[in-house]
Amino acid sequence: MKRTLVISDIHGELNLFEELLKQVNYDSDEDQLILLGDYIDRGPDSKGVLEKVIQLKEAGAIVLKGNHEDMMVKAMLTDEERAWKNWTNRNGEARHCKAMDFQKSSLS
Repeated sequence: MKRTLVISDIHGELNLFEELLKQVNYDSDEDQLILLGDYIDRGPDSKGVLEKVIQLKEAGAIVLKGNHEDMMVKAMLTDEERAWKNWTNRNGEARHCKAMDFQKSSLS
């Protein structure tokens, strides 16, 4: 019988996320993983977390979007300065852009 594992609020902490999956002996063939969002922001490796989430989704995980991903999408897809400031001000713009692996040239 499958276990149901539910994880939320990873916030860019790839190493901690991978360690948690290891500690619970997550097996995509045996377990149903449900990720509740808030993969990005605050931690040092938001991009790495997103890459891991995509990999887990391809292996059968159920992946939901959190409010941090919603803020990012709004900031990236609108021309509203307010949306960008809302997203980056909550997370410290310079640190945040580094964690998302944004290059200066991609932001101009």
